[in-house]
Amino acid sequence: MSRPLRKILVIHTAGGIGDMLLSTGVVEALHQAYPGCQVDFLCQTRTAAALKDHPLIQERFEWTDTRPKSLRSLFDWVRLLRGESYDASLVLWSNTQVAWLTFLAGIPIRVGQDSRLAYSFLYTHKVRVRSEHGDEHSHWSDIMLDFVRALGVEVGAPQVHLEILAEHRERARTLLEPLAGPGPVIAFHPFKGPPVSLERWPLPVFASWLRALQQGLGARIVVTGSPGEKPYADQIVELAGAGQVLNLAGQTDLATLAALAQQVDVFVCPDSGPMHVAASAGARVLGIYAMEEDFPRRWAPLTAKARVLRPEPTGCPPGCRKPTCQDYRCYQTVTAQRVVAEVAALLGQHDPPSAK
Repeated sequence: MSRPLRKILVIHTAGGIGDMLLSTGVVEALHQAYPGCQVDFLCQTRTAAALKDHPLIQERFEWTDTRPKSLRSLFDWVRLLRGESYDASLVLWSNTQVAWLTFLAGIPIRVGQDSRLAYSFLYTHKVRVRSEHGDEHSHWSDIMLDFVRALGVEVGAPQVHLEILAEHRERARTLLEPLAGPGPVIAFHPFKGPPVSLERWPLPVFASWLRALQQGLGARIVVTGSPGEKPYADQIVELAGAGQVLNLAGQTDLATLAALAQQVDVFVCPDSGPMHVAASAGARVLGIYAMEEDFPRRWAPLTAKARVLRPEPTGCPPGCRKPTCQDYRCYQTVTAQRVVAEVAALLGQHDPPSAK
C-alpha cells in the first residue's frame, strides 16, 4: 500500500454471532497494519452485541437486515458514508446493494469478494473467498484476514476480541451463586440457533449428555439458552431427571454469557454462536460437530483450551441440511460416554494463574 489508511469502514451484514466474532480479527489486524487509524463497523442489529464496547471500533452503524430495503434507504446510506470520507472499505460478506453502496459513497479503496458478475467489478481489490473454492480446512477467522491481506499488508494469526466488562462478570457471579458446592461447574448450551427447528430438536439426546456429566463427573450443571429456547431447555432438564441443575435459559445476554463462560470449568455446546462466545471469552470449550455440514476445521473454537468432538461418520443422510433435517439423528451418534470423556480431558488441563 503506497500510503497509510486513516479511516476504514468494515462491513459485515450477514451471518450470525459467531461469524461476527470471528471477523473482529480484521479490526485487530487493521490497527496493527495502520497504527492510529479509525475503524468503523457496519453490521446487523441482531449481531451488534458481538461488537459492543470493542475498544478498537470507534463508530458502529447498524442495519435491521442484510441490505437496504429500498433505493431511498440505499441513497440515504450513500450520503451518510460519503460524508464520513473513508479511505477504504472492507466488505466481508458481499451482496449487490453493499457493493454499490461503497462505490456510490466514493470510497476510493474498496475490498470485496470476487467471482460475482453482478457486483465484483465494483471493488478495487478483489478477494477469492477460499471456502467457496473447495477449501474446507482453513479457519474462518483466517479467511476473513484475506480481506486485509488484499491491501498488501502482512498479518499474523487471527486475534478475535470480545469485550467483557466488570458489570457483566459480577452479574454472572450472582447468577451462578445457587451452584455453590463441590464438583466442577459445567455450562451446557444444548442448542444450535436458527435455522434449526426446535420442534424436531433431539431433546432426549441432550438430556442423556446432561445426566451423564452429573453421574460421571459429579458436575454441577448450568444450562443456557435464549428466551425462545427456554421451554426446550426446561424439557431437557426434566428429561434428564438430574440433581442440581441451574437453568439460566433466557436470563443471559451475550456479554453475561461470555462472563459466565469465563467462570465455569468447561463450556459444552454444539457448533454455534454461543460456542464462539465462550471461546472468545477464553473458556475451556467442548465443541460438538455432529452434522455433516458443520465443517469443524473451519468453525473450530478459536482458543487453545478447546476440544472438538466429531463423530465419523456423522450419521447424516446424503444432502442433509440444518433447516430441513427431519430428526437430527446425527446427534445420536455422539454417545454420552464420549461427551464425558472429552470434558474430563478438558478438566485435566491447567490454566495459567492469570487465566481466570
